[in-house]
Amino acid sequence: MASVNLDIAQRLDITCRKRDTFSLTLNFTDSSGTAINLDSYDFKLDVRDATNNSDIIADTVFDYAGNSSGELVVSATSAEMDVNSGVYIYDLQTTLSGTVTTWLYGTFTINDDVTS
Repeated sequence: MASVNLDIAQRLDITCRKRDTFSLTLNFTDSSGTAINLDSYDFKLDVRDATNNSDIIADTVFDYAGNSSGELVVSATSAEMDVNSGVYIYDLQTTLSGTVTTWLYGTFTINDDVTS
C-alpha cells in the first residue's frame, strides 16, 4: 500500500522570558536550499495552553517581517510578552494565495521574570 505525507511542518521548540522583548529570526529554504521569497506570504503564530488547546495565550501580539532572502523575523514588545510563564504549544502557519500551510510547531516555554 502506498502512502503520502503532506505534513511538511518541522519541530522547533522555543524558550523565551516573560516581559522581555521577543525577537526570533528564521531562515527558510526549499528542498534544494534556495531561499524562499517570503514577500507575498502572510504569517500567523498562535501560542496555546498545552493541556487545553482552545485557550489562546498569545496570537495577535506577534509582528512578522519576511523578505525575499527567506528571512522571517517574528517579534513582540516586552509589554506584549507580559503573559503567564509556563510551557505551551505553538505553530507557525503561512498563507499564500489562499493556501494555508503549517511550517513550524513545538513547545513555547515562557520562563518567569523577576524584574517587572
